[in-house]
Amino acid sequence: MKIPYLGPISLSWCRACNVPVLAERCGVCGGPTEKVPITPPGDIRPAFERDIELINEAAISQFGSPLIKDERVVLLNSVPGFDRFDEVIVDGVVAGALRYDVKRLCYEFMPGVEGGNRIWNGGGKGFVRVAVDAAAFILRGASVLMPGVVDFDREIQAGQEVLVVCEDSVIAVGKTRFSGEEAAKARKGMFVKVRRRLVEDGAHIPEGGQGWGLVVEANREVIERYEKEALQFIRRSVERKDLPVVVSFSGGKDSLATLLLVRKVVEPKVLFVDTGVEFPETTEYVERMADALGLDLIITRAGDRFWKGLSVFGMSGRDYRWCCKVCKLGPVAKVMDERFPQGVLNFIGQRRYESLVRSRSRRMWRNRWLPRQLCASPIQSWSALHVWLYLMKEGVDVNPLYHRGLERIGCWPCPSSSLAEVEALKELYPGLWQGFVERLSASGLSDEEIKYGFWRWQHLPKGQQGLAEELAVAAGRRRRGRSLMSPDRERARNIAGALGTDVTEDVIARSTLCLGCGVCLGHCEHGAIEFRGGRVWLNSRCRGCGRCHGRCPIVKYLYEKNIINNHDS
Repeated sequence: MKIPYLGPISLSWCRACNVPVLAERCGVCGGPTEKVPITPPGDIRPAFERDIELINEAAISQFGSPLIKDERVVLLNSVPGFDRFDEVIVDGVVAGALRYDVKRLCYEFMPGVEGGNRIWNGGGKGFVRVAVDAAAFILRGASVLMPGVVDFDREIQAGQEVLVVCEDSVIAVGKTRFSGEEAAKARKGMFVKVRRRLVEDGAHIPEGGQGWGLVVEANREVIERYEKEALQFIRRSVERKDLPVVVSFSGGKDSLATLLLVRKVVEPKVLFVDTGVEFPETTEYVERMADALGLDLIITRAGDRFWKGLSVFGMSGRDYRWCCKVCKLGPVAKVMDERFPQGVLNFIGQRRYESLVRSRSRRMWRNRWLPRQLCASPIQSWSALHVWLYLMKEGVDVNPLYHRGLERIGCWPCPSSSLAEVEALKELYPGLWQGFVERLSASGLSDEEIKYGFWRWQHLPKGQQGLAEELAVAAGRRRRGRSLMSPDRERARNIAGALGTDVTEDVIARSTLCLGCGVCLGHCEHGAIEFRGGRVWLNSRCRGCGRCHGRCPIVKYLYEKNIINNHDS
């Protein structure tokens, strides 16, 4: 898998204070810091309570001992992988990685040698003990061969992460090639394929107990520098554009940081889009913050449009994301049409480290689906750790879902969720998940397709298709054409007449299946769009430009993808 480089990686560590620092010198002791070698893209974030629980639960299950035994500042670094895959950084070293196993549907901790030594308790689980003479070969690059093995955990399974121990310390980590039961009968062969070897002697465990307050102080200068630059950008943008100012607030950390920054320059309108599938904590949190901060809050709601959309579009997917247009951009377009017809400057918490697409985005841009909205990101160059330290410095409450194991806050049935996030959803809201499973089952998906998350695509990509084949799951979800047996002829004639065209298939689709989402409103400058009976109607002010038609989700996601057929025209 190609590892993306989305921006500079600024993580260093102060050994004297034992805290992470985003600069070359520590803001507490003034001493130099050392770079921490982490995997790109390097969007580091704090490990919260549930994250640490997951790390320790996996370590105990596999090795009989937790990794984090006392108060430590722990960071997570999301790296490219098939699902959730986080490097775990403790005391300035990558102690290992927490990985969600999509075949066994559980977490696995992959220790580094340093992490392995912290876990090792002199005779726990998941170990292979080797002779001293064999250790010398392993440290020079050899794998673990059966003739050099003196003891091992009989419960080890093939393909399991293990600690390779010599005397009373871990000298390497790797995966077994066969089980402990098989090893008991073997006299030769490779037992462990070594992944990491000891570079320095023993585990280096400095004193803990620093806490995040000290981390903030150690980074105060760099955070205030980032804040100053962001405020200058906001001030210039407001002065030059002369537009009403809005902040999009989703209830997540990035939009919260953006909101706090913008309010130091101007008092904006604050827009929250309730998609109808928000986590209950998120809607409660947004309303609570609006009261606490005295926000001029605008809430626009999609209602049950997501569930209605399922009957029209079928389940949304990573490669078929009609839901964002219908449940988020449509309600925003209605607000813009009603309250900001001349346009708006919308500050958004977008960051370059979130994805390759966002790393290539300009700091100010227009969304092609919402052309009246000029978007701007004050925190485009911030990493997640910059954001978290800024929020800690400001002393504000954050969405409680972060402390309960979620990395990002969004719609709970989002197809972009990892299977690890789906697992968190099951724990947090079993009732919501069970109801969703019933809807997925009713759409024709098998229990296995739901179990392994194949519902998250319309057409499985190569990697997921390979997983489905390996698991012997008949997946690959192909949508059948949708039949329009009762087209809305009157509405179709209205749209065709206004656009100066014939009653074509795409016009019939738009007129008959319209959900009233409002996306089309963002593309009409003449007030020509109305909604009669909850569906689109074009009045006499229509100039026939067709821009609204080309951006209709029905046209873009059903007609253009050939999912509509067999209608009675």
